[in-house]
Amino acid sequence: MSDLLSIILAAGEGTRMKSDLTKVLHQVAGKAMVEHVIDNINEINSQVVAVVGHQGDKVSKLLEGKGVKSVLQKEQLGTGHAVLQAASYIKEHQGSVLILYGDTPLLSPQRLKRLIRQREEQGAAAAVLTAYLEEPSGYGRIIRDNNGYIERIVEEKDASSTEKEIKEINSGVYCFDSKCLEAALTRLDNNNAQQEYYLTDTISYINETDGVIIPVVCEDNNEIIGVNDRVNLSLVEKIIRKRINNCHMKNGVTIIDPAVTYIDEGVTIGRDSIIYPFTYLAGKTEIGSYSVVGSHCRLNNAKIADKVNIVDHCIIQDSKISDGVNIGPFAYIRPGSIVEKGAKIGDFVELKKARIGENSKVPHLSYAGDVEIGKGTNVGAGTIFANYDGQDKHKTKIGDNVFIGSNTTIVAPISIGDGGKTGAGSVVTKDVPEAVTVVGVPARTFDKTKGGSEDN
Repeated sequence: MSDLLSIILAAGEGTRMKSDLTKVLHQVAGKAMVEHVIDNINEINSQVVAVVGHQGDKVSKLLEGKGVKSVLQKEQLGTGHAVLQAASYIKEHQGSVLILYGDTPLLSPQRLKRLIRQREEQGAAAAVLTAYLEEPSGYGRIIRDNNGYIERIVEEKDASSTEKEIKEINSGVYCFDSKCLEAALTRLDNNNAQQEYYLTDTISYINETDGVIIPVVCEDNNEIIGVNDRVNLSLVEKIIRKRINNCHMKNGVTIIDPAVTYIDEGVTIGRDSIIYPFTYLAGKTEIGSYSVVGSHCRLNNAKIADKVNIVDHCIIQDSKISDGVNIGPFAYIRPGSIVEKGAKIGDFVELKKARIGENSKVPHLSYAGDVEIGKGTNVGAGTIFANYDGQDKHKTKIGDNVFIGSNTTIVAPISIGDGGKTGAGSVVTKDVPEAVTVVGVPARTFDKTKGGSEDN
């Protein structure tokens, strides 16, 4: 294939979405739908320009992060008018120009490559991706000549009753020779029912100048689905998620019930891991090999290592879990937490910016916020790390091999040295030295020789 210029039409508001957010920014499997289009094009190695309009600043900001240039269509006066906004790029380009919509996230790179290749191999002025639909209502109809080439494309509102019976439709995806497109765009007018400048009118001009327009039929009608409303959005989401799940399963991941398992496109999972139903793996979540994620879990940007066992109903956000960790059920691991190798985070435990050391345990009913816990430490049930004084957050540091008794409250800022212990129900307000046991409210040093306690 020759050098390629791709133009994405992304200026429409999408009024049928009934949304304050412009259509192409709606999420599909964890990414804005226009991002799916861009990623598919990028597999073809193309210069990409997007025509933006409604909420153009928001769309342009997203596109800039993807390395895509944008041009503004101030008034939405039709698809031909939209392409005219990129006229300077077309003029400078030599070769194929691919035109497609920003609301068609299902188009595969293979399909686009085939469209481009067939135009170039046949030396056609343009190629149009078409499809056959049993119910073609709403689409422009393909009118072929006696040689099977495209003679013209008739929009639904301008079609005669006979033309409306035609089953072959225009997908809205085109590949033009750049010079043919440049010339055709100068001939557009708005003499039609909608008083808009149709890109499809370029087909008539090319035929008048003895150019050839070939149809390239898309056998998978799902690929050309455009998102016009929330019903379309849900259908596209379902198809993409099925593709994602199938890819993971083919790569050695067990997904117990793919129909009710939701995995974003940016997620990676190692082989021999198992994902149970009703689980949502979002963002840039990474899961290693031989790990298990139970039912009703939600992981967002989580880094999960190998041989991790996550029991049902857990939430893990922007946190790192090391090898051999056991989590849950009903654990909530908030952003900025790190759980080291072999540790255990049990039922109804909440972590926030916490670092739990190797082989340490927070087994039950505890809150650990802004805390660093060393190796081999056990935190008893009902323990609270009180990190907030009503105005500021404070940190707690717990050493290695510490034993925290059940229902202990640790009032930050505070530290407990290696081998330290707290009695059940203690309220610790002062630092505890190494190998010292404290008990009581407030906690005091426990003196075994006297059978009681004294201020620590």
